[in-house]
Amino acid sequence: MMRLARPRAARERESTVTLINIVFLMLIFFLVAGTLTPPLDGEVTLISTTDAERSEPPGALFVTRDGALRVKGAEVDAAGFVAQRRAQSEAPDSETLEITVAADRDLPASRLVDIVGALKAAGASKISIITERAGQ
Repeated sequence: MMRLARPRAARERESTVTLINIVFLMLIFFLVAGTLTPPLDGEVTLISTTDAERSEPPGALFVTRDGALRVKGAEVDAAGFVAQRRAQSEAPDSETLEITVAADRDLPASRLVDIVGALKAAGASKISIITERAGQ
C-alpha cells in the first residue's frame, strides 16, 4: 500500500488593510496632537525649577535674554501687549487680566522685575512666570 501525502490546505493571506488603517489613524492623531500647543520661542531658554506645577504656555509673553518682549516671534512693548490681551479677552471690562511670562534664564532678575512692573502699570492684574522643571 502506498501512502500519498495529503495536499496542504491553502493558508489564507492576512489583509494589510487593517494595519494600514491603524497606521493612518495614528498619523492623523499625532498631527493633530502636535499642533495643539504652540511652540516655544526659539531665542528663549526657560528658567529651571525643581518643584513646580506643570503648565503649558499658550499666549505667553516671551522675554529674551536681552529683555526684548516677543509674542509669536514679533516684538511688542508691555503696554501694547496688555492692550492687545485686553481686547482679546472675553470680558474686556473685567479688572482681572492674567498674563503669563516666559523669561529667558539668562535675563537679569532686575530686568524681569522692571518688565513685571511695566505690565502691572499697563493694567495686568495677575502675572505668572513660566519655568521648566529641572531634572532630578
